[in-house]
Amino acid sequence: MEPKMLVTDAAEVMGTTVQALHNQIKRKNLPHQKSKNRVYFAYETARQLFEIKFNPQVFSFQIVKGGTGKTSLCLGLGIRATLYGARTLLIDLDQQGNLTKACRVKSHDKPIMIELINQDIPVEEGIVSVYEGLDILPSRIENALLDSNLMLKRLPLDRIYKDMIDSLKNQYDLILIDCPPALGSSVTAASLASDRVISPVTPSEFSLEGLEITSREVANIEKSFKKAVPVCPLLNEFDPRTSLSHDTMRFLVTHPKHSQHLIRTAIRRSQEFENVLTKGMSIFDSLANSSAKEDVDLLTRELLKIGEFAKKSAPIDTDRLKAISA
Repeated sequence: MEPKMLVTDAAEVMGTTVQALHNQIKRKNLPHQKSKNRVYFAYETARQLFEIKFNPQVFSFQIVKGGTGKTSLCLGLGIRATLYGARTLLIDLDQQGNLTKACRVKSHDKPIMIELINQDIPVEEGIVSVYEGLDILPSRIENALLDSNLMLKRLPLDRIYKDMIDSLKNQYDLILIDCPPALGSSVTAASLASDRVISPVTPSEFSLEGLEITSREVANIEKSFKKAVPVCPLLNEFDPRTSLSHDTMRFLVTHPKHSQHLIRTAIRRSQEFENVLTKGMSIFDSLANSSAKEDVDLLTRELLKIGEFAKKSAPIDTDRLKAISA
């Protein structure tokens, strides 16, 4: 992967001119590259240019429904965050290891979560660098035993992942957990270690049912462990040509509970997410404009409160949703 941030995009976010940003890059002698008169840079330059003081956050991606784009969005968010200078860690808890495979990481060379727990191995020993600014704790099929392992050993679900992750907060600005599409002890522990649960929802009755189940389960967790864990629905694969997409959006916007934490950015349907994963690339490797890149960028800026999103407090960006649904 070679993700890139265009100077034109950075200038828009920073509220400055492209020429002023070019001058700043040259003055500070920051690494950058040029392709057909388009200047771009990566993580290290982003960190020095944006100089954002991030408040370390932990988000877990989870919903009791497969095929909602959970892994693609987790990866896209993680990558774009690094292009704003956020040092990011991905944690793959899904035994299928799709996030690990997408990062082209060999999981057999490092201890995974179940081995870290059973063998009392420091979490740092399982972390692999994907590229500068982005690391991953990989997964493989043995993590399918996490639920039974945590239950049989009666490990404290409110501490087992949280203590491990809290120890990393001085090293990372953003930690993203990709959970399996199921309920269980491991997902519960991930919820309790998170500041937010992000639940991608596609325009589908089954997807909305998965959101309802996830929301009820997290509510039970909150009650049992006396901790607030907001479930934040994220509308994915929105297609303005279909009535089902509009119905799903309307349901989320008007729902008395889901609307409270609904993520304002909606992700439009795009084949680009799947196309790049099969090539071991990211949507930000290319310099071409696309709806996928625009939407994930807005998602990143919203969740990390970058630029205009730092000033907004409305529960949902209705203007944005009206624009993409037009």
